[in-house]
Amino acid sequence: MANKAKKMSFWEGIRAQFSTKSLVLIPIAAGINLIGGTLCSALKLPLFLDMIGTIIVACLSGPWVAALTGLLTNVFLALVANPVYLPYAVVSILCGLAVGYMVKAGLFRKLWGVVLIWLACTLVNAVSASLITVFVYGGATGVTGTSLLTATLVVALRDIAASVFSSAIVTNLIDKGIAVLIAYIIVRKIPRRFLSQYAADGAGVEEDILDDDEPGEPDEGDKDV
Repeated sequence: MANKAKKMSFWEGIRAQFSTKSLVLIPIAAGINLIGGTLCSALKLPLFLDMIGTIIVACLSGPWVAALTGLLTNVFLALVANPVYLPYAVVSILCGLAVGYMVKAGLFRKLWGVVLIWLACTLVNAVSASLITVFVYGGATGVTGTSLLTATLVVALRDIAASVFSSAIVTNLIDKGIAVLIAYIIVRKIPRRFLSQYAADGAGVEEDILDDDEPGEPDEGDKDV
């Protein structure tokens, strides 16, 4: 399976990620994102929590399926919560790709790798979202509690771009930390046999997430096959 996956071209690799199981997983993951995003928007929390499902999909199905999940999440959030979310679809796509490729590189195997994924996701989100906030919305959207933090920093720093970026870094360190932690716990609780189904479909994620010596459900039948 590993040799076959290596011989795939770039486009064949992307197509392989979109198996039936992955397509079924997308609306479930997008629903998880919608619950978190809508809740934070309604309560005006300085968080987003709209990437938990995307990270889970990145682990199970690969980066491009995660990117599509992120895109659909923002489209739905724009429809049911606030149109402001639509331009930030770019942010969700970039984060899905970043997390997905880091998982494929094996960084989800160890805690230090999970920390790197958290920091990378935070940086990608902070930079891309800040650019959208500054150039599209003039520095604030008013959707979540982050706008209040940004306004406070503008008074202190007297620079809109620096204030938006600083606010995004602080907020995303907490938000993406929660999202990555929840996704990590969920993925670790998934039985190996379920993960192997996604690996068999071409995503190749089972070996990228779990070490051979990682405790989990015994694969009695798998060893005999």
